[in-house]
Amino acid sequence: MEDFIGKMPKMMMGKELEDAMLSLPAYDPEICKADAGARLVALNDVADIYLPSQMSYEIYSKIYLSMLHSLKKKQTRDAVVQGNQNHRRLQGLSYHSVLGGSDSFSIIGPSGIGKSTALAKSIALAGGEEIIITKEPYAKIIPCVNVQCPHDCSVKGLLLAILSQVDIAIGTSYQQMAVKNRASIDSLIGTVSQVALNNILLVVIDECQNICRNKGGVNLVSAMTQLINSSGVAICMVGLPETELFFSNEMQLARRSVGLSYKALPYGDYFIKFCETLFAYQYVTHPSRITPGLVELLYECTGGILALVVSIIMEAQQIAILTGKEKLDRETILLAYEDRLKNVQDFVKMDVKKGKQTAPAAKKGRMHKAREVAEKAPKTGNLITETLSCPGAKGMDAVGLLKENGVLVEEVSA
Repeated sequence: MEDFIGKMPKMMMGKELEDAMLSLPAYDPEICKADAGARLVALNDVADIYLPSQMSYEIYSKIYLSMLHSLKKKQTRDAVVQGNQNHRRLQGLSYHSVLGGSDSFSIIGPSGIGKSTALAKSIALAGGEEIIITKEPYAKIIPCVNVQCPHDCSVKGLLLAILSQVDIAIGTSYQQMAVKNRASIDSLIGTVSQVALNNILLVVIDECQNICRNKGGVNLVSAMTQLINSSGVAICMVGLPETELFFSNEMQLARRSVGLSYKALPYGDYFIKFCETLFAYQYVTHPSRITPGLVELLYECTGGILALVVSIIMEAQQIAILTGKEKLDRETILLAYEDRLKNVQDFVKMDVKKGKQTAPAAKKGRMHKAREVAEKAPKTGNLITETLSCPGAKGMDAVGLLKENGVLVEEVSA
């Protein structure tokens, strides 16, 4: 039998994987001297910046190993038996599943954290864009089929979408035949299971949160479960956090959706590095340097959602160029937040206009500690003296510390 495993690309790790995933568009500082139109066009390059994170590496590993596991099953005894069972199903005879659903997993996280980009890069690096052709036996194997969960949770719609992607990839006509024959859902599940068994390594179903928002979601999940059990291929379900709650309701769903779960990015080294990288791509006439205060402001305005960080930097530079301010600073960032990111303000829980901002966890911790020390400091009758002379105040922001302890402070720009 032909060596199937040798047809997959080598699994990358460490620096090699980081370099392969990294995306930094070319940047020439001389662009800052160009006219406004040229700079606005060049500003679009900011959207192509991608810095791999721990999430990126985990998703790549999961995708690669799932593909590899599915490939190992091809032409095994269990795969042949399962193929026979799928054929019995298509004939309307009794059947049973042999391969089971241990290959399914999920990638869950809020919108904008970069999971879709990480998934696309992972699939490409794992060989997902190149058809595997074997001679003994002859077969065309598609590393990955990527479809979206139908908005109305139509079982037939999902199954036909999978067949359509297969037809496009290897030149078959499964979808056309299924539509022409008016195949039932049960017959379609059998067809897709057999096609996946022979020609697919991984099926990615995106936007799985639609399952939770439609009464037909239960039926779709049942169909997906049958597909998982009868196809022997890995199935990756991608969705928002509400998807995780839905799958956790039943044990048979929960065990098939074990996988990766993420939240908005915490304030830390990666977020700081990401902001510094974005600030290196400035298209205003007077480029500025990023400061810790600006990094904190960006976190407060975006809640750690990387897509929003990119958006606010791009919008702030657009405002700076169009209004003639020509500087990326606190003022233009706040203008971009207030004027162009109105729809996301409730999601990041910040009200800039009222001055209520959520500080990063590390900053909150320092303030909390200072307040505790200040409460134990000797009382002199002068709140400012007591606050600034207390043992935990050394090295801390004096203005912020005074505000935290109830002292009214008015900041005046120089």
